[in-house]
Amino acid sequence: MNRYMKLILVRHGESIGNQENRLQGNNDYDLTELGRVQARLTAARLGDEGVRSVYSSPLLRAAATAEAIGAVLGCPPVFLPELREYDFGELAGETYAELRQRFGGPALGPDGRPIERVYPGEEGRDVFFKRVTDCFWSIVEAHRAEEKVAIVSHGGPIALLCQSVLGLPYKRPMPFAIDNCSLSTVRVFDGEREDGRPRAVIQALNDVCHLREANAAL
Repeated sequence: MNRYMKLILVRHGESIGNQENRLQGNNDYDLTELGRVQARLTAARLGDEGVRSVYSSPLLRAAATAEAIGAVLGCPPVFLPELREYDFGELAGETYAELRQRFGGPALGPDGRPIERVYPGEEGRDVFFKRVTDCFWSIVEAHRAEEKVAIVSHGGPIALLCQSVLGLPYKRPMPFAIDNCSLSTVRVFDGEREDGRPRAVIQALNDVCHLREANAAL
């Protein structure tokens, strides 16, 4: 039987920016009260999963989630700036209603699919892809097979990593949802792919079963 490492990608709990429907990017927003409940429920779930190492984006909404998880698991999170959200430049912090007023409705390409918006001063998709995937694989290299590791990040980086594992090109809008405090689990096996990276598969995507208690209170 092939040995594998389990990496659980955790999106942060609901933030004030989420609640206000803002394009958050690298702007800092704390968790809402619901976000704190989500973080506690996620910590319990990860404890049941046997997670013993936690990495996190240093942005406040992710850091608060990771600290709640680390307090339950007894392992302080390691903060890595490479795990932060995409930098949307000058428009970070605007509400999605304001962005619709600025850009209008989604523009469609020749294939009928939405065209990605261009944000003044944004980080750049290629730069984002490299920093997030390089960081992910460096975490893999730091751990042995059969370890279980949690990575607390944001919707953008998690969607990017899932697309990369699936062999899909990175693009926005995302092809799937990544909800607050959802778990997306990647199994990384011994052995390499053609590109030299370890073999990996997605075991679970956007798992929110542990959040039923929080959702029932809404």
